[in-house]
Amino acid sequence: MPFLFSRRPELAGLDRASRRDVRRIAWHFAQRHWTLHAPAFAWIVFVLLHTRYHIVPDRREYLLITAVIFVLAVVNIRLHIARYLKPARAIYDRIGSAAARTLIGR
Repeated sequence: MPFLFSRRPELAGLDRASRRDVRRIAWHFAQRHWTLHAPAFAWIVFVLLHTRYHIVPDRREYLLITAVIFVLAVVNIRLHIARYLKPARAIYDRIGSAAARTLIGR
């Protein structure tokens, strides 16, 4: 399951700092995929439509839709990171922890 990274086979056998480094490498890979930014784009369009045309007149509905888009964004990010864990682990195993920390800027 992508929401429990501790149970992912790609992270098996790593200590806590190494798992964090592998997840950060996967995050760098995930940022390059355009669908990662789709919820942010949808939220900007929603805010513009609401500001211009008042498509959601009630404040409670506006906050609810914003919260739903936020939850979708978090799920989307987690799925993208889970998708890139295997190549991130391969790179981590190849270059080591010191080079991985240099690569991710830590």
